[in-house]
Amino acid sequence: MNAPSTPHDSFFRALVSNERRAAALLSDHLPKSVAVLLAPGFSLERLEGTFVDGTGRKTQCDALFRVRLQTSRRASVCFLLEHKSYSDPAMPLQLTRYMSDVWAAELAGRGSAGELPPIVSLVFYHGRERWRAPASVRAMIDNSTGLGEFAPDFRYVLIDLPSIEPARLSRDPEVCAGLLALAVSRSADLPGETLDLITGGTIDGSEFEMHILSYVVGTTDISLEALEASLRRMKPESWETMMGRLAEAWLEQGRAEGELKGRAEGELKGRAEGELKGRAEGELKGRAEGELTGRAELLLEQLERRFGELPATVRHRVRRAEVSELRSWAAAVLDASSLDEVLATGSKH
Repeated sequence: MNAPSTPHDSFFRALVSNERRAAALLSDHLPKSVAVLLAPGFSLERLEGTFVDGTGRKTQCDALFRVRLQTSRRASVCFLLEHKSYSDPAMPLQLTRYMSDVWAAELAGRGSAGELPPIVSLVFYHGRERWRAPASVRAMIDNSTGLGEFAPDFRYVLIDLPSIEPARLSRDPEVCAGLLALAVSRSADLPGETLDLITGGTIDGSEFEMHILSYVVGTTDISLEALEASLRRMKPESWETMMGRLAEAWLEQGRAEGELKGRAEGELKGRAEGELKGRAEGELKGRAEGELTGRAELLLEQLERRFGELPATVRHRVRRAEVSELRSWAAAVLDASSLDEVLATGSKH
């Protein structure tokens, strides 16, 4: 089975689920040697990216497309898109498995191995640390054997989002907003101009508009005052509607029981009445009295080092836990074999 989906997985797949956005993404980040082979305004054919191996294990790449080359009516290239929030040393092997599955499906449909399309893999990285994974399968092979000629290459293209100037992430405002949201995920603070690029790049009333705002709120420590201020600047005609839709989305998802209540019943209601009394007395007071921020953040760092990227629900639970739970989890993280085992310790306590 696949590993559980994370907010980053679902957000990246939502970003490339729209063919216009996916085409813009490729246009901005393909190597020039590949881009010149594509016709201007090329169209994408979405391919099935879910495969089942001989053991019944299901794998799914983030996005897979075919594009016809302008050099030939029959020739085409496949683009495999993946995102990563941490430097994965096994990245070349993961991509190789996907590529093998794609070619196997192509072979089953065509019946001729000489007609298999080349596959260009692009990895969009938005982690905190520098990317240190090998750039190809060949780089993973022991070259002291003298058998380098038998080592496959299977190189991928890395797009290191945090290292790219925000305005240069894409010429398409909506794609730029989506990639920037990934790049700043887990940020403690966002400059106003950065937030404006995100809120101003989306299309009014689109499904992706709400997806991107929910993602930013769920993966950063941005305050709702800052979000509202940005929406007022960039979407003066629709900011109230958008904030109301966000409140409804939080209620439906059951996010942050205490914080949601403060936001939905306190802040949003108070805003309608001309004040933020609900937030001041609810959320901020609750935080001041109910948590030790430093202890919670230290525990989150320990959990992330042991078990990788944490779901937003777990991060929220830790940040709002009582001191007794934090102590239990901090002790359990040293010996526990899984994240669930750590959290179960807190429940027993």
